[in-house]
Order: sequence, then structure tokens, then C-alpha cells
Amino acid sequence: MFKSAKEEIEKNKRLVADTKTAINALIKNGKKIHIIWDFDGVLADSRSDDVFKLLNCDIKKYFEYEERLLFQSPGPGQWLLPIAHNTGAGIHFPPEQFTQDIVTARSSYPAMRVQIFCLSWNVPTRWMLFLGHQPKEGSYRIILESLKPDPDTHIFCVDDSQKHIDTFNSVCAELNMESRSTGIFSPAIRAYTKTELKKHIKSVLSAKGKKPLRVRDPSDDMRGFIVLPDGIVQFREQINGAVDRQSTEGHTAELRNAFVNAYGEVGIGRFKTEIELEDAMRQFIIDKHT
Repeated sequence: MFKSAKEEIEKNKRLVADTKTAINALIKNGKKIHIIWDFDGVLADSRSDDVFKLLNCDIKKYFEYEERLLFQSPGPGQWLLPIAHNTGAGIHFPPEQFTQDIVTARSSYPAMRVQIFCLSWNVPTRWMLFLGHQPKEGSYRIILESLKPDPDTHIFCVDDSQKHIDTFNSVCAELNMESRSTGIFSPAIRAYTKTELKKHIKSVLSAKGKKPLRVRDPSDDMRGFIVLPDGIVQFREQINGAVDRQSTEGHTAELRNAFVNAYGEVGIGRFKTEIELEDAMRQFIIDKHT
């Protein structure tokens, strides 16, 4: 596991650029484009995959690592901004001619980081298929069969595993869709060394505290990671707290509207100040629950 050399990075950038050129040519000819993305190492960086390997594929430890980073979107991969991010100021292709799915081995809580990533980067997706230990073949078949009735749709599949690209090509052949499908093997690009990644794992798993905190990225002094020392328990508390606050604010607004409708606007109705109105609302709630 080595930090990617400049030549590797440039080669991957050329692959992305060539793919974008091919997509534009197809769209110009009236075709629709659908892309099946792998997640780790393609849309996102390969850090999580490499962490899993360095933890000797220990699922329990890996889940603890991922749960502690539920407030931290995975880092972007080289395919994200040039192609997948197709919204807002980053529209590269007509949305009516461009769709995309994600097929990833992630499942359970690690799958939540894919959704957080897509929300953070505003990545429009049709389906997200979280497989766990299931092979990707079935997912490829479901997606391809859904697109087969439209002969104007060309399908790309991008993965950092040649095995999965071979599987995609095989399913395309079975469905007689080879003429409008392209499998692309995209090697993972790494911005960190093995030593730096080990330090990163240690800093995430050893973090302590009752609140989210930020730990430094050993491979980038300008970057850090938001860590939840108590993992999923802390994540649940933070999310439930946010939901409760929104719910309370909503109920308060509804109650205030009811009081104003009944007693008139503050200042000209029964209540001369906001404090008087709030006191009356508070007393109403107390009386209702006692």
C-alpha cells in the first residue's frame, strides 16, 4: 500500500477526461448515459477500503472505525467532480440524459456514510445498492435489465476492481447489451502512505470524549476528521437531539399561531409583549400535562 505516484495520478486523470469526452460525444448524438459507480476508490477515496485491510478484515474493528466517522463524509475520488457531481454550478451533462447508480459492498452503518457523502456533495443518484458480502453480479443484472428496454441508453460501469468489471461485462454479454455498455477499471489513487494511514486509524480509534471532536489527518496538515468517540451511540444522540429540537420548534410555532389567532397579534391583542405570550404558552403546556 503506497502513496500514488504523480504518473499514476495523471494516468487516472486522463482516463476520467477520456471518459467524459466519450460521454459528451454520445449525448451529442442523442444518447442517454447511465453510470454504475463503485463507491470506495472511485466516487470516494480508498481510505476506508485500506483501513479494512490494515485491520486484517476485522469487521468489528472496522465498524467501530466507520461509526466514529459518521459525521465525516468520505474524501472525494477523482471521478466525483468531473462527472458524477452533475448539479448546481457543476452541471456537465443534460440531467434528462444523465443518470447514475451506486453499487457498493458497504452495508449497515458504513452505508450511511455513502448517503452522507452524496448529500454533502449534492450527487444525484437513482439507486444505491448496498450489498454487504453479496456479489455484484445480481445488482448489475437488475440495473441492466431496467435499462434494456431503452436502446438509446449507454451504460458505463466504473470500479477499482478488475474482477467486478469482468463480471459487469459478462452480464452485458448475457443480456446482449455489449454494444451499448462500457466497463472501466479505475485503479485506486492514494494520497497517504501506509504509515500515515496507521496513524490515522490510531487517532480515530483512540479518541475519547463525550462530544464530537476533530483529529488531524497525518497525511495533510490542512485537513482533519470529525470523530464521534462513542460511535453510533453518540451519533444517535446527536441525530435525536436535532430531531427533538426541530419538533419542539415546530410545536412552539404551531402553539404560537393558535394563541395569536385566538387572542390577536402581540402588541395589539391580549398579550402586549412576546414575554407575556411565552409565559401564557408555557402555563398552557404545564396545565395540559398536570
